[in-house]
Amino acid sequence: MEDHHSAFDSSDIELLEKSVEETLEHGCKECGFRHIIFTTNVALEPNGTKAFFLEVECPKCESEYRDIMAMK
Repeated sequence: MEDHHSAFDSSDIELLEKSVEETLEHGCKECGFRHIIFTTNVALEPNGTKAFFLEVECPKCESEYRDIMAMK
């Protein structure tokens, strides 16, 4: 049986795009360097909640962090 609540949809993609745009505008949280390396991720919790986050690496200050963008 397919659970339609867990499907990845266009509103999820829009949320990711907006969050990535904001992250690129602000750059690294530690030093402000704008040319960061990142991956976007969505974790599906057992209760059906989706957690949207970025894994960020800064080549300038070498910090690495997870930036949680939204829960849906």
